[in-house]
Order: sequence, then structure tokens, then C-alpha cells
Amino acid sequence: MDYKLKRQLIFGSGFIFVLVLLLAVAYQSFKPQVSCTDGVRNQGEQKVDCGGPCAACKETRLRDVEVLSHNLLKADSVYDAVAQVRNPNPAHGARSLVYVFHFYDEKKNMIGERSGSVYLLAGQTRYIVESNIALSQQAAFEAFSITGTVAWEIQERLTGQAALPVFSKKFEKISPPGIGFAKVTGTVENQTQYTFSAVDVQVVLVDKNQQPIAAGRTQINNLRFGESRALTVLFPSEIPLPVDVYAEAVTNVFDDSNIR
Repeated sequence: MDYKLKRQLIFGSGFIFVLVLLLAVAYQSFKPQVSCTDGVRNQGEQKVDCGGPCAACKETRLRDVEVLSHNLLKADSVYDAVAQVRNPNPAHGARSLVYVFHFYDEKKNMIGERSGSVYLLAGQTRYIVESNIALSQQAAFEAFSITGTVAWEIQERLTGQAALPVFSKKFEKISPPGIGFAKVTGTVENQTQYTFSAVDVQVVLVDKNQQPIAAGRTQINNLRFGESRALTVLFPSEIPLPVDVYAEAVTNVFDDSNIR
């Protein structure tokens, strides 16, 4: 090998070595130091910057679901049942809240039940509606309960009541009666930055004492961000004229496939 070329290779290799060494020293000098205040879960921490070598993590005390009301509604030969629940936890929700309605006769004998599950968002108050419940005999009253343990989890987006207001709610009888006795119409507006594959709408009609007299539900599919969509909920059985109409639109933000 030519002496001049050999000397250039030696000097070049030495220069690269010194450069790499200097870069390594600079990185070690300026890289963020692992600590209990670096905002990163590392060094065996239980959560970010707490537990393990850091101070103990504060326990988040989660409160139970509050059952605000529950009612049994007669609809011709079948029944509807409606309950209203509230999640008092401002940052945690549940992707599956399991519930059951039990139905009893005048002698307090259980004559049937209807169970199901719904999602419950952080800080949310919502209705649970079960329709077309057929029982073997006349029901005198019902009982509603949350079953099992609620698996709370931190809700990353859309905490509280989701921005899906219902406008222009209107109750009207269908004349002449055909597909139903009455209907409620309105408009759901998606005021979020997301598009939802499914938006659930519950409608509850109340009398002058704010007691439910009828309830129904429907679903709106593929509601785009910023979009307004008409809704219609039919009531097949004859009911008294309601004093007020409550309508709420909710969507499952724990289901990634529901959000685009």
C-alpha cells in the first residue's frame, strides 16, 4: 500500500474515533437524566414519576355509579323500562356497565328480568332504555341494579357529556295511526372533531311531575364531525301528551373502531 495513502487512512480513522468519542461525551452530558420528575415511566416506576424508587403513587378513589331513577312503563301488552345513572368520576369511565331490571307482581314474586350492558363515559349522566319486554303476567313494579364490578379506566378523550346536542325536539301524534301512535323528531349535531360510526339516541317523555311516561331509542350511523342529522323515534302504543321531551345522544369513545 502506498505510504501516503496508508498515512491518510490512519489519520482518517483517528479523526473519526475522536469525533465519535466527543459526540458520546456530549450526549452523556446533555441527555435528560432519569429522575422522578422527568415525566417518563422508567427506572421501575409503578406509574409516571411515582412508585418504585420514587415516592408512593397516590391512590385514586373511584366512586360507585349512582342510580338516579328507574321506572316501569306499560306499553299495550308489553313493557318498557328506563333508568338514569350518573358516573361521578370526572376522569374515569367504563366500556361495559352491566345492569339488570327485575320485574315483580303484586305479591312481590319475580316474574321476569331483562339484562344488558352499556358504556358509561367519565362524568356522564345517561339513560338506559329497554323496550318491548314481554312478561307472563302483569307487573306491579321493577327493580334496577348494577351487577358485578365496574372496570374503571382513564378516559383519554371527550370526558364528560360528549358534544352531541339534540336540537328541535318535537312530539307529535301520527295521523292517521299506522306505523305508530306518535313520534319524536329532532336533530343531532356532532360538535366534536371526530366522526362516529354509531351514535345512540335515547328519548324519554315525562309528565307534569317529571315522571317518565314513555321511552324509546334509535341509532345514527356514520355521523361526521360538524354534521347535523335528523332523528325519529316511534312510539307504537297510545300514551298521554307529554309535558317535556328529554333526548340525549351518546357514543362509545372507548371503542377505537367507533371513532375516525
